Amino acid sequence: MGYFEEYLLDSRFKSNFDSWNPVSGHYHNVIDWDQRRTITVSTTEKNDEDFIFEALVELIDDLPADVVKIKVSNDFELLSSSTAVDDDNTLIPFYPLPTDLPSQVPKVHRSELTEIERLGVQADHVTYEPTPGETKHVVFKYYINEGNIPMFWHEMNCTLRIPSHPNIVPIDRLVIDSATPDGPEKVVGFTTPFIAGGTILDNISRVFKLKHLKQLISTIDYLNLRLGIVHGDICTWNLLIDPETDDLKVFDFNMGAKLGWEGDKDHLDTFGYDEDRNDVKLAVFALYEIITRDISYREETELEDLEVSMVLDQEEWEKHPDVCLEDGMAVSEYRRILEDWVIARKKTENEITFYKQAPDFIDWPGLPPFPLVEFVGSVTSRASQLRSEMIKRGEPFIKWQRPPTAHLPLPEGKRLLATGEVVEER
Repeated sequence: MGYFEEYLLDSRFKSNFDSWNPVSGHYHNVIDWDQRRTITVSTTEKNDEDFIFEALVELIDDLPADVVKIKVSNDFELLSSSTAVDDDNTLIPFYPLPTDLPSQVPKVHRSELTEIERLGVQADHVTYEPTPGETKHVVFKYYINEGNIPMFWHEMNCTLRIPSHPNIVPIDRLVIDSATPDGPEKVVGFTTPFIAGGTILDNISRVFKLKHLKQLISTIDYLNLRLGIVHGDICTWNLLIDPETDDLKVFDFNMGAKLGWEGDKDHLDTFGYDEDRNDVKLAVFALYEIITRDISYREETELEDLEVSMVLDQEEWEKHPDVCLEDGMAVSEYRRILEDWVIARKKTENEITFYKQAPDFIDWPGLPPFPLVEFVGSVTSRASQLRSEMIKRGEPFIKWQRPPTAHLPLPEGKRLLATGEVVEER
């Protein structure tokens, strides 16, 4: 259940290609993040992405799982559907080998994970049994499309190399899978501990204490100045309060960077440092949003135009009536600590400008080369293969498709694996 019960159209669907000509009409190849499937939507007239997504909202949850292409009318009526291999435009992405990553990181097979809730695009709350009779709740992050490969590689490598820290959510295990029972294992994702209670954005009733602010700024200093790592997305939806320890936790490094690094030049500068995403600036806006619940600056202003003066120069921050701060602590005390830190960081910002200047900097190898594969009649190094061509060649592939959220919860006695398979309860 969860994320895909109520959603914006472009949160569930992504059009990765469209084409138009007067003879064959117009079509979009669309990824449905909920069902983890790709479907081609064809129309006789040229239509924009919004029309295609609205048509899919009406139709996709009732389509058989093996349908790969549909044709719809301007009234969202299903005119035809196809299960033909030649109509399948699904791409199967590259996954690294376990030997491409540090051997000491624990692993879990994807078939051992049971889906509990869909938290977002390519992120699920799942459980597994580390020992018989023990149930562990974790977040499973993964990718099913080639566009996420470089970012995922760098996020995974960064997170697993960050030393254990009380305010940073660590990697729990690498998730492995193979296309066949005896086939080579691939790393298809990783898990992190699941922390109940929702993010600071979601759970407004929880008290945000002065110590939480201090933990946030000390964690940013640790990342930036000790490890040479920039989180790059400090915001209320990437911050948690652990209900067991009452400690603030930072998570989700998919917008991260090595401080001052130009980025992975072979892959669109992924994980490169962007001054507009510096953690000090974003922490200022995060605290402002925590206290006021006003997210208009982040929503209405381009990142490069966000300046801390927009909020720090305000005489007062009006606390939202539903926000709970520590008893006896005025908003001004939170601001004083924040502003003192901003001043202190300005004094040190030129001392470490490149991640390798940090005393305990972390680093990792680049993304492994993509293999040579057959693609549309030629052999080339690619990040993905066409599923239709793999099927014709008799090549196995890792499968992801699962039932839509609209068909959940499952009947009693059934459970949904992270593989997408429905099985009997243990």
